[in-house]
Amino acid sequence: MSAAVYLGSIVLANILVHSLGIVTVFGLTFPAGAIAVGLTFSTRDVVQERYGKYGCWSWMLVAIVITCVFNRQLAIASVCAFVLSEFSDWVIYTYASGNAERRLVLSNLISTPIDSVIFVLLAFGPVWPAIWGQAIVKMASSMLLLPMYKNGRLRTFRFGLQRS
Repeated sequence: MSAAVYLGSIVLANILVHSLGIVTVFGLTFPAGAIAVGLTFSTRDVVQERYGKYGCWSWMLVAIVITCVFNRQLAIASVCAFVLSEFSDWVIYTYASGNAERRLVLSNLISTPIDSVIFVLLAFGPVWPAIWGQAIVKMASSMLLLPMYKNGRLRTFRFGLQRS
């Protein structure tokens, strides 16, 4: 399940940025895919917990292939940003001390701005409002999973009817 969510966020991000480009929402400018890309940083950490610190690289390679299916210029920017930011996310999450939740936040704090600078510069040029906006949106969206994250796993919630 974690790998599917991870890869799905990559696909969604590519579709959004390819179709909408740079958007401005509530005064914040960012590439449209930034919302979904933020999820990739947290879900990549979950994938690492599930498949191991080296096993997650196979899923990261699949994500690179998926990205290359979309717009060539966006794919080059995406792959460059992806390789550097995902590698930094992996290094920090793997070697930082503390529980899984602390490592997730720390790795995202560093890797999301790296991704934002590289991607926007290569895809759109030096559009600084989009770089800052993307970093903010990615960090915020990467934290969406934190309430469901416990001991390196995503908690699942089951809803059902209770008999009286």
